[in-house]
Amino acid sequence: MSNMRPEEIKEAFALFDPQNTGSIQPQAFQSFLDTLGDQELKQAVRIPNHAIDLREFTELMNRYNQDNSKDPEEPYRRAFASINKDGSGQVSAQELRAAIQQFLGTNVLSEADVDEIIREGDVSGDGRITLEEFLKIMQKSEKYHRGEHVL
Repeated sequence: MSNMRPEEIKEAFALFDPQNTGSIQPQAFQSFLDTLGDQELKQAVRIPNHAIDLREFTELMNRYNQDNSKDPEEPYRRAFASINKDGSGQVSAQELRAAIQQFLGTNVLSEADVDEIIREGDVSGDGRITLEEFLKIMQKSEKYHRGEHVL
């Protein structure tokens, strides 16, 4: 088992903490694990019943880091697959909206924020998000949370 690099852990933490509060609520972390659909990981990780700070998050990730993926996009691919229930390779704006709200909670992002994510992600303009479009959304989110300039 190899540990994640510190910058990877910080990026993952930032995805759970979009308002930059310095902590992750246990429900958001549980929702994320549910979204990944990795039963082994879900069983291995014990979710604390209190907000998790970066130090504790780092310990959890290092303790349970699965070296089963050299592909940094694999968690996003799994998340997309769990949203794409019919296996069509595309998700509707409504499905993506529901997944975002389930993962982050309904009070974290406004309807306008979710609309913007969907509008930017749906580059083809057909109202459906493909895996490739979804991966671009997630890559942009990671860059934003690292403080990089995002166009």
